Amino acid sequence: NPSTNQIIASVNITAWFNVSSPWNIIYVPSNGYIYVLGGNSIYVINPSTNQIIDNIIIGTALMSITYDPSNGYIYVVDSGSGAVYVINPSTNQVIGNITVTEPQQYALIDIVYDPSNGYLYVTAASSQPYTPSGVVFVINPSTNQVIGNITVGYYPTGIAYDPSNGYLYVANMGSGTISIIATTNESEEYLV
Repeated sequence: NPSTNQIIASVNITAWFNVSSPWNIIYVPSNGYIYVLGGNSIYVINPSTNQIIDNIIIGTALMSITYDPSNGYIYVVDSGSGAVYVINPSTNQVIGNITVTEPQQYALIDIVYDPSNGYLYVTAASSQPYTPSGVVFVINPSTNQVIGNITVGYYPTGIAYDPSNGYLYVANMGSGTISIIATTNESEEYLV
């Protein structure tokens, strides 16, 4: 409860399904459910009952998840296959698979939706040793195609969108920097 900063309930996914710990989580406003990544599964939780109501098994190493309010779909990053899965939350079925890269080239890590242009941005760290930079792949969800990539710092992990200025902020764990991307020209503008 955010008004009291108290934990009011918990859902033990690992005890129920004997899988790896929960890794990432989002709320989907179109159906009011919570989606939790763990291992190669997505657990769907009904927050009114705090019960797991579905289990979507996909991929091998699910890393991140985001929701696109313009089409109502969920996008899940699978680092193990180098793909982004598309899920329809009204049926909880996989309806698409976007091949982003070969896992031997890059490990996909995080994903964010940019409402200003409708694109998805996926951070990726090089799978090759001693590669000094990572990339952010740009996906057009209307076509489920990769339409570009942006070079950023070493081992980019997190990515966030700032609606007040339209910039993307990328946390580069390996280089200890933040890349700031202007999505109007799809390039790294600043390195902090």
